Amino acid sequence: MSKSSILNIILIVAITLLLYMVFFVEDEDYTQEYNAKIEALEYKVDSLHQRNTTLKSEADSLEFKLEESDKKIKKLNTRIYVIKKKTKEQLNAVDLFGDDELEQFFAKRYRQPTDSIN
Repeated sequence: MSKSSILNIILIVAITLLLYMVFFVEDEDYTQEYNAKIEALEYKVDSLHQRNTTLKSEADSLEFKLEESDKKIKKLNTRIYVIKKKTKEQLNAVDLFGDDELEQFFAKRYRQPTDSIN
């Protein structure tokens, strides 16, 4: 046998042994460790999905409450506007009173006689 045929046989045996180790020999500790990590991450993902669902429902609830509050604020602002308008009208009406009319108004209101001299 020649030197090159021996070298070829050794090379074929080495390649065959290498292929066997790559495809058929598994490192059990290596895969078990990573499988455990994968399962832990899947558990975290599931718990985060649950938390996300809870937060979405809370956000929807808060959004509904916000809409209700906006409606109440709008009603109150309308009432405030009406009160301001009526107050302004009354102030303008008082400005139009003369001195005699004002005295008569307050006399009726506080039940005082119109003549202040006793």
